[in-house]
Amino acid sequence: MMEQFKLRYSDWEYLAPLLAAIVDTYEQGACFFATDREKVIFKKGTEKFDVPGTEVGTPNQAGGATDQVMRDGKVKTIQFDADVYGVRGNVLAGPLWSDDYNEVLGAWILATPRIHSLVAAFDSFAPLLVEMFPEGGMMYITNLKQIIRRHVSTNFHIDNLQVGDPVDGLPLVREVMDKRKQISRELPAEKYGVPVLAVADPIMDEQGSIIGCFGLLIPKTMAASVREMSENLGKGLTEVSAAMEEMTASASEVAHQQELLNNELDKVSKLASEINQVLVFIKEIADETKMLGLNAAIEAARAGDTGRGFGVVAEEIRRLSDQSKETVVEIRDLIQRIEESIKATLKSSAVTLETTQQQAAATEEVNASTEEMTSLAEQLDHLASEL
Repeated sequence: MMEQFKLRYSDWEYLAPLLAAIVDTYEQGACFFATDREKVIFKKGTEKFDVPGTEVGTPNQAGGATDQVMRDGKVKTIQFDADVYGVRGNVLAGPLWSDDYNEVLGAWILATPRIHSLVAAFDSFAPLLVEMFPEGGMMYITNLKQIIRRHVSTNFHIDNLQVGDPVDGLPLVREVMDKRKQISRELPAEKYGVPVLAVADPIMDEQGSIIGCFGLLIPKTMAASVREMSENLGKGLTEVSAAMEEMTASASEVAHQQELLNNELDKVSKLASEINQVLVFIKEIADETKMLGLNAAIEAARAGDTGRGFGVVAEEIRRLSDQSKETVVEIRDLIQRIEESIKATLKSSAVTLETTQQQAAATEEVNASTEEMTSLAEQLDHLASEL
């Protein structure tokens, strides 16, 4: 509206109260000031917005808005960045004319903040969103130098990040501004007392220039606890699995050795049978030898004195034959006892072998279950990292 009027310098004292009242109607704040040709003669700022370096009595800035409108004699709209007054803003400025409108005697300036839509809406959405996280959180917005907006949930306590604090104390902000993209990173408990997920995103103006950063800090206490439990579970299951594998290997080795023992016992049993056959043959030889001794004795008796010596030999042969038969009986008795012992050992060995094989099979099943539980622990750890 004001760009449609030519304001006179002499009318300024009447216009100043009206313009000061208008400034208070701006929702995001505003600052109105006027100058003569040398210095600021009037200023009205607001609590939400002010232009530093424009106090009454401050000399006009060479090349500034006042200098431009007094030189050109017309109303101008100017945008300024944060590096000029510390904030981004829009300026509507115009000349103050002499009574005859032939000479510019000063200038009027209306400055309003140029606020990004995300910054303007922050106080509306931040209190709602941070309370939706199970463990709470903190949202903040920065300009290029410091925190300008901040909201923390009721269940997340962090006192070392306040409005006005430099951005160098915030995680990721400088990196996000340099790389011009969103970055998220988990931070250890040493940083803020609890493990947190830090997310930051650059804020750009209409021309694509970086003007600040939007950030979020989310506590990850539950996720960290779940991850720690899953890691401990996985470690324990790995140790159990290793022990079960050793038991499986040992059971398999015992089963193998028991099988070898059974095979050897079978061989011994077969050898006993073969010995029995040899004893039968020995007995037959003893029987035949005794018969030959008996025949020799008969022939010696027929021969009389000349066959007496031969009779002694025949008697000795019969005696040795009887001893051989008695020895065969004793050996056969021992072999029978050995065979009975072998049979009992084989029976016991068979039971042991079956039990060992069952143990090996059961151990393998337990090992398979342990591996499955280890896999579940790994999945739990993966899910915890995504919480």
